[in-house]
Formats: sequence, C-alpha cells, structure tokens
Amino acid sequence: MKTKITRTAPRISDKSADLYKSIFGNVNAGMEYIGDAFPALYRLTLDHLRREFARGELMLMIDVCNGLWLTPGHAGQHLDIQVADGIRLDQLDEKWEIDAGALNNKIAELTVFEAACLELWVQAFWRQEEHDNIEEYVASMAGKK
Repeated sequence: MKTKITRTAPRISDKSADLYKSIFGNVNAGMEYIGDAFPALYRLTLDHLRREFARGELMLMIDVCNGLWLTPGHAGQHLDIQVADGIRLDQLDEKWEIDAGALNNKIAELTVFEAACLELWVQAFWRQEEHDNIEEYVASMAGKK
C-alpha cells in the first residue's frame, strides 16, 4: 500500500528553521519529521490524559477558551492562565461546579507538551462547524466527577 503525500509549504520563523537544520540537517527534513510525528504524539498524549479531568473541569476549559487565539510561541502556556482568570474573574468554577484549586493543581502538574495538546483539543472543539456535540466531545475525555 502506497502512502499518499500532501505537499505543503508552511512558513516558520528563522529560529525554528535553525533548530530543524541543527537536528535534522535541513529544514525540509525537520518539517517532514515533525509534521508526520506530531499526530501520533498528540493522540498518545490525549490518551494519557483521558479521564484525568472531570466533565465539569473540561467544560470549564472549553468555556473559557472560546475565542482564544493560540500562538505557537506560547504553546502549553495558555490554558493555566485562561482557567485561572475564568475562575477568578467569571466564577466559572461555580458555573461548572468544580473545585477551583484542584483544577488549577491538575493543570500545573501537566508537562508543557501535555498542556499544549489539551489546548489543541479544546481548540478543536471550537473549530468544528457545529457545537451541539459538546457533551459527546467532553465525554470522550472525561473521568468521574
């Protein structure tokens, strides 16, 4: 079975290009490796995080990140700030009936890569055409309350 190839031409910063050159020998080899390795890493990481957060905690994350613009330079650093602000400023812990301290601690214990993957999972919800499947979407990740 032959693997289909999609040609891309992403733009990246000079700093990223230099890193890819130093690790892979050239930018193209680095971009191809990262581009093909990331989906498996993302799925494995989400599988690892599955059931670590309760339904209300995940609902709060989705709620507070509606409209959030993820930036590559801050990957893995958006979620903790958004959640803390949503709790402090909008009392989202009360809305979603969760323990604010416990959620903040869980997020603080994530690695940067785990937090980045969780941010992408939240973002993927908002990138869908329809948003009426939130219960099903969250249920796929949620643990017990």
